[in-house]
Amino acid sequence: MQAVSPAGAGATGVTLTTAGGTSGPANFYYLNPPAKASANPTAGPLAGGTAVTITGTNLTGATAVTFGGTAGTITANTAASLTATTPTATTIGPVPIVVTTPGGSTDGLTFTYTAVPTITSVLPATGSTVGGDVITITGTGLGSTTQVTFGGGPTSFEAASDTQLVVTTATHTAGVVDVDVASPGGSATASGAFTYQTPPG
Repeated sequence: MQAVSPAGAGATGVTLTTAGGTSGPANFYYLNPPAKASANPTAGPLAGGTAVTITGTNLTGATAVTFGGTAGTITANTAASLTATTPTATTIGPVPIVVTTPGGSTDGLTFTYTAVPTITSVLPATGSTVGGDVITITGTGLGSTTQVTFGGGPTSFEAASDTQLVVTTATHTAGVVDVDVASPGGSATASGAFTYQTPPG
């Protein structure tokens, strides 16, 4: 037989009464539902494999963590936090994170799947060693860029769109350098795409 428990808290006893008598009580425990406060990081690649740490309360004994309805892999779990590895996905964009414990389920946090960036052009392809040149990088998956480097040196940038970055070069020694773009979805390199030139005089 099945029975629906009433509201309650803590430990209690369950008894069963029939025409033949009463049995029990058997121990029954009310568990507080989980509550989530934050997730870090909040973005990663479609390929999955991102270790996401979720903090909150009543997370002990988590039985499942899903990202957009697909189960992740729980690798660590305490009452105040848990870590789960994201599954693969086929579509970029935000998905809900749902944590399930014996006490219930909770949502309210999101994880954003992002595409691996690509670089198709860096223009103009030359600039001064003193820096300050405005360079346009075109490609795909650039909207979630977190870092741009020229020859290993970080530069300031603005994501104009998912296909374009506007970069201001920093100072650098003369020579040909690689241009690298990094995002939660991955990274891209344009080898030898930019040349620093010493200004005349």
